[in-house]
Amino acid sequence: MKKLSGKDVALSGVSAALAIIFVFCAIYVYFATLSFYVLAAISVSLPLMRKNFIAATLSYFVSGLVAFFVGNIQMMPYILFFGLYSLVSWLLDFYFYEKININKWIKIAINVVIKIGFFALIFWGIYVLMNLTVADFSNLMITNFWILVLIAFFVFVLYDIIYREIFKLLSKLITRRIYHEQ
Repeated sequence: MKKLSGKDVALSGVSAALAIIFVFCAIYVYFATLSFYVLAAISVSLPLMRKNFIAATLSYFVSGLVAFFVGNIQMMPYILFFGLYSLVSWLLDFYFYEKININKWIKIAINVVIKIGFFALIFWGIYVLMNLTVADFSNLMITNFWILVLIAFFVFVLYDIIYREIFKLLSKLITRRIYHEQ
């Protein structure tokens, strides 16, 4: 992790602004709420593409705080999962993977176990919070909780793979276009 430069601070501000815009869209465009959460998470990870965890964390806190004040409990999936997962995923996939000198398969196993644990904890938390407040999961036409968990886990695995590849692609693009590095 490195110090903040002027470009990194600007990128952090832009990423927070984009995340806030996407969070607003998630509130008002009901049929695309999940898509806007994903776009907000990708927006928060823009400073991570320059390996600046501090700027990304600031961007996440600002966007999460604004999201909570605007959307209250509706924003818990973004605050607890999508925004936070962009930070956790980068720490595991890129920072931890590069810095720790152990067998590649042990790194992968540790990475997978932590991600599954994170997903299980956050899914349970969101399920409990949403059940205690406004959401009724019978609207999803899934009556069995374990089927809901399996579907959510499958979607999470796909999300993780796609998110990582989009992150790599955007990272190369931002490094070349904004920072003029090869």
